Amino acid sequence: MNYYERALELKDETIANRRHIHKNAETGLDLPKTKAYVMEKLTEYGLEPKDCGYGVTATLGKGGKVLLLRADMDALPMKEETGLPFCSINGKMHACGHDFHTSALLGAAKLLKAHESELKGQVKLMFQPAEEIMDGANDMIAAGILENPHVDAAMAIHVLHDSLGK
Repeated sequence: MNYYERALELKDETIANRRHIHKNAETGLDLPKTKAYVMEKLTEYGLEPKDCGYGVTATLGKGGKVLLLRADMDALPMKEETGLPFCSINGKMHACGHDFHTSALLGAAKLLKAHESELKGQVKLMFQPAEEIMDGANDMIAAGILENPHVDAAMAIHVLHDSLGK
């Protein structure tokens, strides 16, 4: 099975992950439910997630250059009024797309794990809290996210939703 076919297979799971994270939105540095969910999924996918400050990290591959992939996990302190079946239930809302960031990186983690033997180098995953209040990156850097193994390059995404129902 090639990467494209595997990615299509992940579609329903990625949507389910996004909707779970969306429904259970959390804000700030301390995201206990989101963090536990991410760690559970990474473990289910065969990775060994670790705490990194208030965030989560896991590494795939062996030796060589290290590429860090980063996703935000936090929401905004606002009530959701969309009425969607997966509407946030706690007065907080993923209005910035961080639910998508987290679910997309979980999907990438599963896909990369399935092809780990083909990696030329390592991929380090960074699930970051508190992007909205600008504290999450500093917390994870202070906790050593850029070392052990040392990160050579980093990538992140940021999206805006045109519709939360998609």
